[in-house]
Amino acid sequence: MSTHRLERLNRWIKWSLLVVLLALAALAALYFYQGGWDRMRNSRTLARLLPSHFFSGPQVAIISGHRGFDSGAMCKDGLMEALVNEEIATRVVASLREEGVSAMLFNEYDPRLQGLHARALVSIHADSCIEQSGFKVASAEATVIPEEDQLLVSCLREKYSEATGLAFRSTAITKDMTQYHAFQRVADDTPGAIIETGYLGGDRDLLVNEPDKVARAIAAGVICFLDKQDELLKTPSPTGYSSGK
Repeated sequence: MSTHRLERLNRWIKWSLLVVLLALAALAALYFYQGGWDRMRNSRTLARLLPSHFFSGPQVAIISGHRGFDSGAMCKDGLMEALVNEEIATRVVASLREEGVSAMLFNEYDPRLQGLHARALVSIHADSCIEQSGFKVASAEATVIPEEDQLLVSCLREKYSEATGLAFRSTAITKDMTQYHAFQRVADDTPGAIIETGYLGGDRDLLVNEPDKVARAIAAGVICFLDKQDELLKTPSPTGYSSGK
């Protein structure tokens, strides 16, 4: 091949590569302009593979019920609900972080809750010291995102029941749960749920001696919600469901 033809081929290759690079740059710019950077930054996969402050994973708020406020339910032998909740909540946060979630632990009336924007809020409590068994999960009675709240409740209910074997006591859900104060404090677009993990009486062995099982069940419910929420964002339903985040 002549020198002239080689020069023409080299120029053509260089221009082709330049065009490809410019096209890729344009696509990347469009991706980030449409929120791609936020999606990458909040990716659980990237947060697990590339741990850094750039890839934080989705933000989830975990409230340790009664912590920093009062004891919660108090059994005759001195068992305090607040301490049981804290043991479980701390483990939930650790489990979520292992899964690439930017989980944060909050006190009951933590000032950081005010106006908080998060992918999910879960408040962890235990029920009274009576000899009954079962768990409860509820979301806000009044909410502008009922589909998301119910999805979070559904995931927590399913995963918690599977892992612990406890029965779901829907008839025992109270106004204290559906009108829980934190639901009113966080931003309107933050899905929220409160879980009563069991009774300090009838479910004491599980709550006190197997906190890791309880915590991983709750964490699995949160992961279930995050994954399903992401799927719904990719393929919106006919009702127009969207988290807006």
